[in-house]
Amino acid sequence: MRLFAIGFTLRLIIATVISMAVWRLFITPFDRLPLPRSAVIIIGRVLDFPVALAGELLPIRGMELVFEDHATWCDFCQPGEMFRLQMRIAIPTYILVLYLPNLLRWAARRNARLFKRAVIGLLFYAVFTIAFILVTGSSDRRQDLRTAAVWLLILSAAAAVAWSKIEQRWKFAAVVAVLLAGAWTSPFMMMIFIAPKEDQVRTYFVSDLVLLIFGVGGTLSLTWAVENGIERWRRRRVGE
Repeated sequence: MRLFAIGFTLRLIIATVISMAVWRLFITPFDRLPLPRSAVIIIGRVLDFPVALAGELLPIRGMELVFEDHATWCDFCQPGEMFRLQMRIAIPTYILVLYLPNLLRWAARRNARLFKRAVIGLLFYAVFTIAFILVTGSSDRRQDLRTAAVWLLILSAAAAVAWSKIEQRWKFAAVVAVLLAGAWTSPFMMMIFIAPKEDQVRTYFVSDLVLLIFGVGGTLSLTWAVENGIERWRRRRVGE
């Protein structure tokens, strides 16, 4: 518990320092900074990218977004209010980013096989999602990003159930429940700022459900096939 408290405190301090530094870079005129303008812009965009990405996926946002919509962010806000809104999303985002390496190491040590399975599944998800968006996606990249995030959430929930140690019948029922809930709630999750009408949700429910069945089922099946293929290849190699 003591180590956790120390680690969290250090990450909180680092996240606060990074957030303050990014804020300083954005509000300070270029002629008052020791770095060239191009370097300041690059450093600021790179450091603020996790916060901008979080702003795309959450109902709150900071100074920047990944896909800028040129809309007003904080009308008639005082500098103090803008600072508070930026810190509200920036500090938790950086804390999460700083915890990611530890979470990945913990997952790999706790169950190496499950970790490899998750990596394979994520690779298939990335390939399928990118291909689907390139073929059928619209010019609204923000909506495509939210769609990909919602699919990842549904796939993660289905995979967590499918790879659990519960009984087979309960596992099947739970996966079906995840797909049904995902097909019904995905329009609400993708349209964070504008709630869709219930008639629109009903219209796309069947098509979303079919898409999730093929997408989630195909990803989990291919992950299982690749994992078992790798295991068989290793056994043959050891046998030789």
